[in-house]
Amino acid sequence: MEYHCRLVEAARMGNVEALHDLIKENPFVLSDYALVSLHENPLHVATKAGQLGFVREIIRLKPESAEEPNREGFRPLDIASAFGHVEIVKELVTSTGNDICRLKGKDGKTAIHYAASSGRLEVMDDLLSFSAECVTDVTVLGETALHLAVKYYKVEALRNLVEWLEKLGLEEIVC
Repeated sequence: MEYHCRLVEAARMGNVEALHDLIKENPFVLSDYALVSLHENPLHVATKAGQLGFVREIIRLKPESAEEPNREGFRPLDIASAFGHVEIVKELVTSTGNDICRLKGKDGKTAIHYAASSGRLEVMDDLLSFSAECVTDVTVLGETALHLAVKYYKVEALRNLVEWLEKLGLEEIVC
């Protein structure tokens, strides 16, 4: 159990050296963690804390962790998008592939939904640059990112999305 507490602390602090020390002590520490904690993986923790270097290293060591939801149903890209961690968003997408942008999580939401409802313009731009199709993704309630920008009073996000829709020739989504 001690390994797991130290792993969470290393993720929270972004301490890549501590991560490597743990792996030397227990080569299966990342795999074992999944058996012990159903709450979230170290990538979730590092993403919340905005620890880009640690995020890079975990993706290198265990890339499949980028697609794992935490107990609440949020994937690391959802968290990075909601928190506005632009560099982590870029890292997750470029390291794992553009398909991750359209991966549905809790309530059928994708990263663009979280970015729009949080008003994260730069994240929205990056997600749409990586995967323009994500602008058409709908939640289980049939809401697009555009709907969520309106719902949460994110006026700048709404403007940004309308500009993207015009650029993509998808103005009919507005109607």
